[in-house]
Amino acid sequence: MKITKYVWIASALLFVLPVVAGAGETPGLKEIMQDLRDSLVEISDGLLVDDLEQVASGAGGIAEHPKIPAAQVQLVAAALGPEMAAFKQLDTRVHDLSLEIRAAAESHDRSAVITGYQQVIEACLACHQSYKERVAMALAQDVETTSAD
Repeated sequence: MKITKYVWIASALLFVLPVVAGAGETPGLKEIMQDLRDSLVEISDGLLVDDLEQVASGAGGIAEHPKIPAAQVQLVAAALGPEMAAFKQLDTRVHDLSLEIRAAAESHDRSAVITGYQQVIEACLACHQSYKERVAMALAQDVETTSAD
């Protein structure tokens, strides 16, 4: 058990060091989540002012968000263990729904946009309720580890 733990830590460090060295180049999970929030607000604002181009833009921002850095994926996977598959499934659900929202906005189907938007909100809240605290703790430990070096 101890050896496995040390192997995992060493493997994680091999992935973390290049990420830290290239900081600023690739956004981390926290920055990605903040951008997703901004895109969700863009959809909401577009709905409120009946601007379906803005809705499509916001949905595109969600669908095309950057990938989470590999080192952070490993940290999240370690924190969530067997629940990682369900976490990924929620991410995929939000991605797929955002594509549906964008397509609905582009075809001026406001009703489908609203339905998709509600489903995205539900998926985001389900993910946050289930995983946000543990993911944030894993990422915070990573920051503590890398800043102690």
